[in-house]
This record gives sequence, C-alpha cells and structure tokens, in this order.
Amino acid sequence: MRTTGLTTTRALLLAAVALSAAACTSGEAYPRELEMTTWSVVGIDPETGDVGVAVASCVPTNGDAVAALVPGMGAAATQAGFDVDNRNRVFEAIKDGLTAEEVILHVTDPGWDDQLERRQYGVVTMHDGLVHVGGFTTPLRQGISTGEDGSPRYAGVMADASHGVSSQGNTLESAEVVGAPLDAFRWDDPAGFNWLSDRLMRALEAGAVAGGDVRCNNERVRQTAAMAVILVARGGDLPYATESIGMTDAGTANAPWLALSVATERFAENPLIELRRQYDQWRRSATDER
Repeated sequence: MRTTGLTTTRALLLAAVALSAAACTSGEAYPRELEMTTWSVVGIDPETGDVGVAVASCVPTNGDAVAALVPGMGAAATQAGFDVDNRNRVFEAIKDGLTAEEVILHVTDPGWDDQLERRQYGVVTMHDGLVHVGGFTTPLRQGISTGEDGSPRYAGVMADASHGVSSQGNTLESAEVVGAPLDAFRWDDPAGFNWLSDRLMRALEAGAVAGGDVRCNNERVRQTAAMAVILVARGGDLPYATESIGMTDAGTANAPWLALSVATERFAENPLIELRRQYDQWRRSATDER
C-alpha cells in the first residue's frame, strides 16, 4: 500500500483546506446542474487498479464533481451540461461492471436523458485484463463550432485503450487541447515519473500549453483555465465521487488517495501553476508501496 508522509507545512495546509470545505458544506447550497464546459483526462492503470481524472475549465469553481472513480474497474468524466444525476448514473454503471462502451450507451439513452445536446462523457474501464474506452460529445458541438462571440471553439473525445486513457473537452482553443494531453499521458518519462498521477498531471498541463478553454484567453491574457483538479484512487480503495457540484473533499477524510483542487477567478493566475506546486509537494513525500 502506498503511504504518504506529510511535512508540517503540508499538514497545516490540509487542515486549512479541511476547515474551509467543512464551512462550505454546512453553509452553502450546491447546484444540481452547471455548465461545466471543460477539458479533462481519464486514466487507469490495469496493473495496479489505480484510477484517476484530471480536470481544468474556465468555470471558476471546484470541478471535482466531474470525476467518478471506481478502483479496479474504471473512471469517468461527466462534463459540458453537467448534472449530478448524470454523473451518478455513470458512477453506478461502472460499479455495476459495465464496459466503457456500455456505460456510454446507458447514459445516452434518449428515453432517460432528453438533454443529450448538452452532454459530454469520457469513460475508461478494465475487465479481465482488457481496457475499454468510450466517449460521447453531442453532435451539435462535435468538432469546430462558432461561439456566441463569433470565435471558433473545439469539442471532442480522443482515446487510446492500449494506454488506458481518454481525453475530452469542449469550448476549447483547438483540437490540440484534447490531442496534446493524450500524447503527454502516453509519454514515458525517462526519469521514471510515470505513476498514473504523473501522467494525469502532465496531460492536464499539456492541454493548457495548447491553449485550454477559449473563454479564459483574450488579447491581453492567456490564462487557459480558472480551475484545475487532479484526483486518483488506488486499486484497493473505495469508489469515489463528490456529493455535490462545486465542492471539494481535498484535505478531508472523504478524499481519495490524491485530491488536489484549485479554483481562481477568470483572468487571474493560471490555477495549473498552483496545482503543479501542490502536486510536486505531494509527490516528494508519496511512496509507491502497497
């Protein structure tokens, strides 16, 4: 089992986050729906059963709820016109043992969901040594479209079952914001930083380098995102998904093995810079023991 030894500074940081999360949970009513237009990367490690999701968006709120993690079975991202019921339907389908392709068929049944024109999904599952990938982007937004301001934006899903990864996004600068994370995830770092969490972190950063979310960029600022999240659960851990949109369990007892979540305002600092700082601090004290 992996163990994590926290420095005093890190422990204090987590305590502060925990208090903040508790305050929000007790005093804030979270929405059931949100236009969580975003890009994300879903990854699994068939050898260890580890699963994870990394997310970034120009929506300035914690995006943890996009992810559904079922260690040893699979993971998924539910985004675009985000609805907790849709995310939970994906979550339960993975826990029930459906393949990624079956999960997509399940949640895109028009008899159950009459708002498919708002949805996007990316799913990766593992069954008897085989990895399955499945994705869905509403045909109304697939490929290049024109936003209300007249600017082009891209939406789509790209996946590679041989590497256990799916990259997806919408309202993006270009197709490269989906393609570059796929390449970054598949790349083997010769220095040995190739845990699932390492691959997800560099994949998310690759999407930002490619331009990220079109709404966070203008003629003066190239922010690429206003929130960034990375979540990883180990193969022997319990299934995980946040209870509500806009909340984070980072720093609490409810969090999975790795849970880092950063939210800023639009056109402020890029949250991936802070996410990378926190990730590097976490990585220095984490071990791969099982």
